[in-house]
Amino acid sequence: PTQAPTFNALKILRHQKVTNMYEKLMDKTIQCDLCGEKNPEGEVYKSDDMIYLCPECLQKIEAAPQNVRESMERFLLGNVL
Repeated sequence: PTQAPTFNALKILRHQKVTNMYEKLMDKTIQCDLCGEKNPEGEVYKSDDMIYLCPECLQKIEAAPQNVRESMERFLLGNVL
């Protein structure tokens, strides 16, 4: 028989956040949402939530702890609460 998830398991699942995935694009016209610069080679990364980052800012966000990364992404989306 299948066992129903416990309250604790449901609580953990509810609080999990899927991290944005970034797709590499080549477009010299798009500026980074974090630093405001355009990459001279046109390399830019687009998230599932339409956040555009240059390679340097993407590296900084990916190196940050998960809670800081989520806060930065919420800030860039305009949803800081």
